[in-house]
Amino acid sequence: MKKKISALTLSGLAESLDRQLPQYQCGRCGQPDCAHYAQALATRQDTPDRCAPGGRALAERLAAMSGMPLSPDATFDGGVQCARVVEEACIGCTLCLKACPLDALIGAPKFLHAVLPMLCSGCGVCIPACPVDCIVLEPAGREWTDDDAAAARSRYHARLKRLAEAVPVKQRRTEKKVGAVETPDEVRKRAIADALAAARARRSGSTKKSV
Repeated sequence: MKKKISALTLSGLAESLDRQLPQYQCGRCGQPDCAHYAQALATRQDTPDRCAPGGRALAERLAAMSGMPLSPDATFDGGVQCARVVEEACIGCTLCLKACPLDALIGAPKFLHAVLPMLCSGCGVCIPACPVDCIVLEPAGREWTDDDAAAARSRYHARLKRLAEAVPVKQRRTEKKVGAVETPDEVRKRAIADALAAARARRSGSTKKSV
């Protein structure tokens, strides 16, 4: 009984910590997303100052909630940023769309992509995915509110569900037979890894051609 109570308490703490996070889902804390960071903090496997976008005020709240001390060398972001696609350089590859954890980019193959400013957190995940370096970060000129965080959390989980459902039926059947069905988190990681691999391949090809 004690173990069950402890598990429930731990789950509740992780959920409370997750609700405090800005929900950028950027992975800069070293965890796959905000929920994983909250879980690591609840189990005292991480420190409360790893969320650079959240700022020092958030770190102090997380420290109070988790009972974990702040690191003396913690650094935080200066303010909310927003991504912008440099129109003349965009080649319409869709890699940034696949990488964005919040569905803040729109576009289609071989067509100009664009950022939806009110959805973009400025996390920067799209930048390494771009093979032509046509995405820049600029000051957003606004605050990232609790409503923004709640909406971002909802969009992120909707995206995970969509990615999981997009796995080909044949692949799902094969994975089911061997007992290796991908979780939504694994689907997200694979999508980002594929985007980065494709970007590196494109860059390598461009370099060879120029030589």
